Amino acid sequence: MVESLFPSIENTSESSPESRRKKPRISETAEAEAEIESRRINEESLKRWKTNRVQQIYASKLVEALRRVRQRSSTSTETDKVVSGAAREIRETADRVLAASARGTTRWSRAILASRVRAKLKKHRKAKKSTGNCKSRKGVTETNRIKLPAVERKLKILGRLVPGCRKVSVPNLLDEATDYIAALEMQVRAMEALAELLTAAAPRTTLTGT
Repeated sequence: MVESLFPSIENTSESSPESRRKKPRISETAEAEAEIESRRINEESLKRWKTNRVQQIYASKLVEALRRVRQRSSTSTETDKVVSGAAREIRETADRVLAASARGTTRWSRAILASRVRAKLKKHRKAKKSTGNCKSRKGVTETNRIKLPAVERKLKILGRLVPGCRKVSVPNLLDEATDYIAALEMQVRAMEALAELLTAAAPRTTLTGT
């Protein structure tokens, strides 16, 4: 009975290294499949941003959001605060509508939608921070920028420009940046079309007096 147990123990000891060797292969295939899937989603999103339908939907949603901003700003009495606050709110509204158009499929769109909630929470934390600590942190970041190579420094800057992509891998950062740039190009086209419509409608309103 005792001798019959030893072969089973040897078999389990021999099979464990093989199972350990197979695990990296499974993880590598899963990573490759995930990368292929992310590229496919990125290609589909790039095609979507170039369509006129998405541009029209974004423009209509932007007009509705800007009307709500105008109604809120018209109720306040202080002119300077109204102008500065309205400009900031218009910019944030345009970005939020753009992120909503992405339907949460990208990291940058989810980061923009969550930034409004995080901004309210950070206001109290920023007030408690001292100016001395901020200066020391700036000095540390400047020294780190000098020590970093040129490519890594540019990737770090790119990660700061794309919302929610400061701590992602290089392939994911490039995919997010490509999709974000395509979305911004669509945003510019939609705003230019809205500006042309408003300029064309302006003479009619002045003539009619409405």
